Amino acid sequence: MKVKELRDLLKDKDKKLITDAFVEAYKALPKSKKEELDDVIESIVSGEGKKKATKHEEVSLTDLFVEIQDFLQDAYHGYYIAPNRIVPKKERPKWRFKVKRYLKILLDVPSDHPYFSQVVTLIREIYKMLSYGCGVYIFSSDDPFASIGMEQEKLYGEYVARQLQLNIDEASIIEMVNGATHCYLSRECLHVMLFGVLDHYIQKQEYRDMVLNYCQKFIKSQKDFIATLKRHDDRLYEAKELLTNMNQLAFIFHNDTFEKALQYYFQNEIIKNPEISLYTLLMVIDIFYSYKEWIEAYEYGVEIKHIQPRQKLMDKYERYKNEV
Repeated sequence: MKVKELRDLLKDKDKKLITDAFVEAYKALPKSKKEELDDVIESIVSGEGKKKATKHEEVSLTDLFVEIQDFLQDAYHGYYIAPNRIVPKKERPKWRFKVKRYLKILLDVPSDHPYFSQVVTLIREIYKMLSYGCGVYIFSSDDPFASIGMEQEKLYGEYVARQLQLNIDEASIIEMVNGATHCYLSRECLHVMLFGVLDHYIQKQEYRDMVLNYCQKFIKSQKDFIATLKRHDDRLYEAKELLTNMNQLAFIFHNDTFEKALQYYFQNEIIKNPEISLYTLLMVIDIFYSYKEWIEAYEYGVEIKHIQPRQKLMDKYERYKNEV
């Protein structure tokens, strides 16, 4: 309700009823809001009149950096999930509140701040730690992003957007790409969603070429690595997944003709079933390209690669042909 409606509701009411209502409303507030309002309440009750909530002291970023580094180290060591003497048992469930606080402060730091570079690095490291927690239990949750109330692709985008405000070199490109390809995923995220973040923010052709070059180098070395693995090697599945991720990203960032991009994709596709390779590619094209490119890729798969697509793709092909 509006303030006027509240005043009208309280008008002429018994003092005890008003007090009870106020206390119940206060109890419903989160602890942080209570602390902000305490000074205001005390000021009004004492007769001094309305006073703005006291602002918290400015956080020392250097102290915060040390705190975050310690937290990350403790998290990777499993101190927030397993019995230990470093992190007390009662403090372990509070990890999500720490991360929320860290991100709230870090994401508010402007790009002209002298510590902005360190801030971006820590945002990246927190993102990597939360991603790691989606595949390895380091907290009591198997989806740390859901626990802090932020989607994986959202935090990844916050990191990428800030990284691009700094000097970009090969190392920073590799970090950004690996953040989308070499990571575990939350329940609500797909690698292609992270690829979309990269595609959205990296618009400068020079940087797009750097992404493509890294993908191509990785694909070549990864194929060589996979060739050395035996069929039942535990590393084989992850190696193939990484190659698939990089191949899709290279296709999205290709800088040649569309036909040559298709040739490169199928040349490096690791999935044995060619129909699944086509299906996967067409899903990517549905997101990043138009009907025209989708049709071209479909016809390339059928006519050049001699792939027999599933009925669902055939129906979509006819629909897209009628809409172009």
